[in-house]
Amino acid sequence: LFRSARDLVGRITYVNPAFCSMVGFSAAELDRASPPPYWPPEQVDEYTQRQALRLAAPADRGPSREGFETVFMRKGGERFPVMIYEAPLVDGQGHQTGWMSAVVDVSEQRRVEDLSRQQQERLQASARLATVGEMASLLSHELNQPLSAIASYASGSVNLLEQPDDETPEMLKQALGRIAEQAERAGRVIKSVHDF
Repeated sequence: LFRSARDLVGRITYVNPAFCSMVGFSAAELDRASPPPYWPPEQVDEYTQRQALRLAAPADRGPSREGFETVFMRKGGERFPVMIYEAPLVDGQGHQTGWMSAVVDVSEQRRVEDLSRQQQERLQASARLATVGEMASLLSHELNQPLSAIASYASGSVNLLEQPDDETPEMLKQALGRIAEQAERAGRVIKSVHDF
């Protein structure tokens, strides 16, 4: 577990070897440091204000045991997310001398969450593509029927005109009516896809 302690004015008074390894600074570099060198420079003002509020809180109403997430910086400049849990540091006489922090590096957890989110997005994209494929297949089937019927009625009409008789005008009228019905059917299919 990564641990550090601060006195009542916010200076670092203790860091364990695991904490030093996490941030890349030695215990000597961190001793009495204020602000800590693992605070990103662009966050120093915000972190200083937050620390002042935490240090001003009485021990019995101190920082939440639920912890809070923030960002630290390794010695090489790499930023990484951490979860910090704080508790009052009390001496043998019961007087508060500072705050003890347990720090958890959550960068791997965030990386896994990010990877999971990316995979979920890929799955959703694949599902959308599958839906588009199904729609294309359905559209092809739904349009093929009225178009085939139109082609059949048109072909039959041409055949009737090649050898006309007394019934030809009535039969052509029926064929043209069927062509119109099937054209309307195809139009409804296209409209429903457009609406979708």
